[in-house]
Amino acid sequence: MATYEHLPLKRIEGELQRRKNGFPGGVQRQPSEHGKKIKADIDATQADFKKLPQIEGVDPSLILKIKVAGLIQDDDWRKLGLSILSIDGDKTTVLFANDKSLASFHQKVDAYRSGPPDGQKHPQFAQLIGSIESVSLVEPEDRIGRVLRSNGFSDPTDFKPDQEYTLDFELHRPNSEDDAHLFIFRLEKLIGAHAGKVLSVYNGQHLLLVRANCLGKSVIEALAMPEVAVIDLPPQPDLATADLSDMDLAGIEGGAPPNENAIVIGIVDSGVNFGHKLLTATEAGSFSASASFGPEDEGGHGTSVASIAAYGDIQARIAANDFDAQFKIASARVTTKDGKFPEETSVPALMEAAITRLHDEFGCRIINISLGDAQRVYDGSRVDPWTATLDRLARDLDIVIVVSAGNRDDLTATYGDKITNLYPEILVEPAARIIAPAIGANVLSVGAIAHSNGLSSEEEELVGVRPICGKEEPAPFTRTGPGIRDMVKPEFVDFGGTAVWDGPTQRLVNGNLKPSAGVWAFAHTPLERIFRSRSGTSFSAPNVSYKAALVMSEFPKASANLIRALLTTSARLPQAPLQRHNPLSVKNLRHVCGYGIASPIDAALSEDSRVVLYTEDSLTLDHFAVYEVPIPGVFQSTKGSKEIRVALAFDPPVRHTRADYLGITMGWRLLRGTSPEEIFDRFRKWEPDEGKPPEFESRFVCPTDIGSKLRERSTLQVGTYVGKSDISGYGDRYYVAVWCARRWAPDEIKAQKFALCVQLRHENVNTLYNLVKTPVRVRT
Repeated sequence: MATYEHLPLKRIEGELQRRKNGFPGGVQRQPSEHGKKIKADIDATQADFKKLPQIEGVDPSLILKIKVAGLIQDDDWRKLGLSILSIDGDKTTVLFANDKSLASFHQKVDAYRSGPPDGQKHPQFAQLIGSIESVSLVEPEDRIGRVLRSNGFSDPTDFKPDQEYTLDFELHRPNSEDDAHLFIFRLEKLIGAHAGKVLSVYNGQHLLLVRANCLGKSVIEALAMPEVAVIDLPPQPDLATADLSDMDLAGIEGGAPPNENAIVIGIVDSGVNFGHKLLTATEAGSFSASASFGPEDEGGHGTSVASIAAYGDIQARIAANDFDAQFKIASARVTTKDGKFPEETSVPALMEAAITRLHDEFGCRIINISLGDAQRVYDGSRVDPWTATLDRLARDLDIVIVVSAGNRDDLTATYGDKITNLYPEILVEPAARIIAPAIGANVLSVGAIAHSNGLSSEEEELVGVRPICGKEEPAPFTRTGPGIRDMVKPEFVDFGGTAVWDGPTQRLVNGNLKPSAGVWAFAHTPLERIFRSRSGTSFSAPNVSYKAALVMSEFPKASANLIRALLTTSARLPQAPLQRHNPLSVKNLRHVCGYGIASPIDAALSEDSRVVLYTEDSLTLDHFAVYEVPIPGVFQSTKGSKEIRVALAFDPPVRHTRADYLGITMGWRLLRGTSPEEIFDRFRKWEPDEGKPPEFESRFVCPTDIGSKLRERSTLQVGTYVGKSDISGYGDRYYVAVWCARRWAPDEIKAQKFALCVQLRHENVNTLYNLVKTPVRVRT
C-alpha cells in the first residue's frame, strides 16, 4: 500500500474577535439587610482572627473563606483588597487579605448598604457585594486532605498528639515572595516547637509545599493555621514488584544501534538497567533524582517499562528476531528500592527536577511516567499538585507526557470468583476511576487492553481457571474515566496484559505471576534471564510512548500538540468489547477506552484512500479562525462509508487551586453547505448575552460521534462524521471553525497554540489523496 506525506490545512484569511461572555448581575438582594449581614460576618471573622496566636513573633495571615452566589472576577476581588488563593467547585473562594483591617471591604459594604446614589437605579457595588453569601475563616476540618479522610481522619481530634506522622502541608500560594517565606517560616516554627522536622520545601510558581515528620500535636495546631490549605499523606507510586515468571531466550542478540540523532524517550520510574544486552545500545544516560539512591533499577519496573518504550511489541520483536534499536532511552530514577518516593522531597519537586533535566540535558520531548498514586482515585474533586505540575511542564516545555491510568488491586477481595460474571460492569464503577496523575489535562493517559484471554495450553482442562476477558477487551484491572471536567480519560488504550481467575488459589492472577497472562518485557536481572511477563497499565503506557516517538520521527519539529492530535486522529475503538454477549454501552466504552488504540502508521502517513490535512497554529484569546477542507466529488457521491475526522489539541495553563482548572478553553465545528462569508457573518452578529459561541443551524453542522458538549471538556478534542449516502448537495468545500476563550488565564497570555488535523477516509475511493492534493477547483 502506497503511503504519502500528510497535506497542509489551509486557514482562510481573517480572524474575528469572540465577544466575551457577560457576567450575570449580582443576586437580587435587599441592600440594607444583606449589607448588614455581610458586615456582621466580616466583624465576626476579624474577631476570630484576632484570637489566632503569633508564631515566633509573626502574626498569622488573614485568609478568608467567602461563599458566593454569582461570578466575581479577579479584579473585583482586588477592589476589596483581596487576592484569590483558591476556588472550589461549590463556589467557595479562599482569599488573602492584603490589608488585615479590611478597610476596602468595609467601605464598599457600607456604600452598598446606603442604597442607590442620587440619580442611579442600583446601589454601588451591587453586583459584587450582592454575589457574596457569607464571610468566615477557613475551618480546621476543611484542611484535612482527601487521602487522610479515606484513612479515617475527618476531624483534628483524630490525630493522636504523641504519634509521629509524615505529611505534606500544602500552603496557600500568595502573590508576594515575602509572604510565601513568612508562610513557610510560621509552619516550620510550629513543627519545630514539638521536635518535628521539615524534610523538604517546594516553592513553585503556583504551588507551595512542605513535607515534614511531626507529632500529632503539631498537625492539630497546623490545621488551625490560616496559611495551610491542605494537609495530606504524601503520594506513593503504585508499582507492582512481584515477579515469579521464568522466561528466557538466550539466543536473542541486540541489533543495530539507533542513529546518533535518534529521538530520546525519557523514563521517569524506578531506574533502568542498561547492562541488559538489548538495552545497552539505547542508553542516552541515567541519573537519580534523589541523593538517597543511585540510578540503577533495583525493583525491575523501570527496565520493563523502558524496554517497551524502546522496542514496542517485544513478542513481535522476538518472533522476527529484530532488535534493531530506533530510539534512545534516558532514565530518571525517582523511587526507592521498595518502590516508594523518597521522603526528603515532595513529589511535585521530584517530578519537576527529573523531567526538566531529561528535557534540558538529554533533549527528551517524550516522557513516560508509569507511576500513579493508588490512594488518589479521582472523585471529581480538586486536582492534586502532582497532576498540576505535569500539566504545567507539558505546556512550558512543549513535551508529550504519557502516564499510565493505574491498576485496581482490590479485585480479588472485592469480587472473588463473581468477577467472571460482573465483568465488564466493574470497569465503570467509582472504585475503578483513574488515579493521579493520569487525570491531567495536558498529558496523555493510557489504559490497558488484553493481548489474549490469559490462559495457557496446560490449563485447557482446568475448569477452575477462568478468563475474565478476551483479546482486545479492557483488562479487568485497568482504571477508567472520566477525568477532570468529565473529559475523556484515558485518551488511549494499548496492550498491557490481563488477569485470570485461578480457582485453586482463589485469587486473580496477572502476568507478573502467570506468563500467559502478561505481555513480554525485559527483566532487570539479565544475567539470570532476559525476558519476563508483565501486566498493568504501566506496560501499556510505554507502547503509546513508542508510537509517539515513531510519529515524531516523521515530524521531528512537531509540537507536542501536533503529536497528540495525529495520534488521536489515528485511534480506533476496539470492537471486541462491543461484541460481547453483555457489551459495554458506547458511552461507557468511551470512559474505558477513550479514543481507542493509536496507529503510528496512520498517524504519520496518508494513503490512497485516506488523507490527513494538518496545521500548527496560534489563536488570539477570544477570537475565531476558519479552515478550509476540500471535498472531492467522488468522495461525495461514491457509494460506501465516508468519514471526516477532526482532532484539535491545545495545552492551556492550569491551576489546581481553581475549580475551573483550565485557564483557556477551545472548541470547533465541522460545517458544510455554507461559505466563509456566511461563517464570518454569523460570528459578527453574535452578541455577548448569547453566552456560548454561535451555533449554526443543524443542516450546516456535521454530526459527529462525540458531540460538542463532551468534546469541549478536553484539551484533546476529536469527533468523526460518518456518511453512507450521497452528500454532493453540500458542495466541495467544508470548513472547520475554531474558537479560543479566556477563562482565568493571566493577562500576559495573549494567545493559545494548538494543532488541528482533519482526516478524510473513503472505503471505495483509492484516488482520494491525489484528488485532495490537487485542488478540485480554484476559488474566485
